[in-house]
Amino acid sequence: MKLYTIPYAGGFSFTYQKWRKFLDKGIELHPIEYPGRGRRFKESMCQTIEQMADNVMNQIVTEEEEYALFGHSMGAYVLLELYSRIYRSNKSLPKHVIISAMNPPHLYNPKGYHLLDNDQFQTKMCEMGGIPPTITKDAEFSKYVFNLLLNDFKAVEDYEVADDMPLISCDISLFSSASDISYDNMMQWNQYASMTCSYYEFEGSHFFINEYVFETVSTINTILGF
Repeated sequence: MKLYTIPYAGGFSFTYQKWRKFLDKGIELHPIEYPGRGRRFKESMCQTIEQMADNVMNQIVTEEEEYALFGHSMGAYVLLELYSRIYRSNKSLPKHVIISAMNPPHLYNPKGYHLLDNDQFQTKMCEMGGIPPTITKDAEFSKYVFNLLLNDFKAVEDYEVADDMPLISCDISLFSSASDISYDNMMQWNQYASMTCSYYEFEGSHFFINEYVFETVSTINTILGF
């Protein structure tokens, strides 16, 4: 089975590379890379969640074998839009979808972070965590990373789910840290599914997938049947 992993805001495909040593041999990892970062840094960034989903659609293969989708934080909204595109294209649907660390769209409360000035925005991003302190010591790379984050936060804060979004009809698992998004909020993803979602809780912060790699991947192995 192929596992396509969709990054969070400001994220890169290499975020998921550390999963390889823990994934079952029956799962083939395919980390998605958005334009404008990593090996695609020379390409123009996608400005909206919909554009990101269009781009990811061109990076996945749906017909050769079973596959699953994983989306963390912003990646969860990209996953939702991606599923809609797969469904409307009459392509083979994923066997399993994993939505991680994100409120469903109808509960998302934009804070207007992308409207802050540069200093305020950088301060807020550092307060939220997930940014290694060493990044701020490299002025050029720091500017690059914060530009990515600003782009992605604008995409999330401007996102509005379509009224005709198809219900996800495969198995769905919800991942969250108890310190981040509540069980009740996560379970409202059921409004976007035709079957009841399963919930899995982890230790750590919003970035528990980086903090508790073994536990995260072990759970994925189990739910995908390996």
